[in-house]
Amino acid sequence: MVKPFRLAYIITGVILLVVFSTAVLYKLQPALYSLNPVHSYLAFRVYNKWSSFIYDIPEEKRSIVNYDELMNSLNFAEREFAERIFSIDPKTLGFKGPFFGRDKADNLVMIPSRFVGEGKGKTETGIQYCPKHSYRDYERMMNAMHAAIGKRLYIDSGYRSPGRQAYLFFYYLVHSNDYNLTENAKWIAMPGYSEHGSPKNNAIDFVSGGGINGFSDGQTAEDFEELEEFAWLMKNAKSFNFYLTYPPDNPYGVAYEPWHWHWEGDVLESLKGETTIH
Repeated sequence: MVKPFRLAYIITGVILLVVFSTAVLYKLQPALYSLNPVHSYLAFRVYNKWSSFIYDIPEEKRSIVNYDELMNSLNFAEREFAERIFSIDPKTLGFKGPFFGRDKADNLVMIPSRFVGEGKGKTETGIQYCPKHSYRDYERMMNAMHAAIGKRLYIDSGYRSPGRQAYLFFYYLVHSNDYNLTENAKWIAMPGYSEHGSPKNNAIDFVSGGGINGFSDGQTAEDFEELEEFAWLMKNAKSFNFYLTYPPDNPYGVAYEPWHWHWEGDVLESLKGETTIH
């Protein structure tokens, strides 16, 4: 039988070992392919706190949530860990896209949420935003598409603030990519590196009226690629200053995203005429 004082020594030793091991794992550089248990726990904590923060603010602010406010919602260890993740050079994760900066866009148009799909597949886009110039061209493009084939595409994801991008990076890291930073970078950019956050050449992710966006509920890129709307975009989108950023085997190290189109043109020219919301 172990004497009480020896048991106390054993328990103290185990506690000290756990504390020391945790500290060592915390101080290590985040592994690019599989976060260690301490870093995985912190990633989940960051995601969980940011989820609570975002869903406690009005819906219309969720896509433009402030980056600093998100960071300030974390404790010291969580924030230091999140900052270490975002200080990693994306090129080491295989992402070769440019840095757009973390400045928030102004002159944004708020687009009301709408339902897409039918029956059990019916979903909402949520409230979205776009800079006025790209939204103006989006409207022109959709009017032309409807006139040609009787269909429209809707904005599934428009402008995202750096804060929203930070949240999504941790969301997919935890939920979809098994704490693998390299795999995560194929699907979601770090804040500052996403075209969705570019104040000028922002991107729009499209969804069809039938609810096809190419990645939700078991969908694939090929599901979106087979849409008549996609074929129309491939032929006509450049006339409205929209371009497919991530075709198959693109040079940016990003998975094929046929739903993701970025705006690139003359801002003043695109702003001519009235901007309305349908």
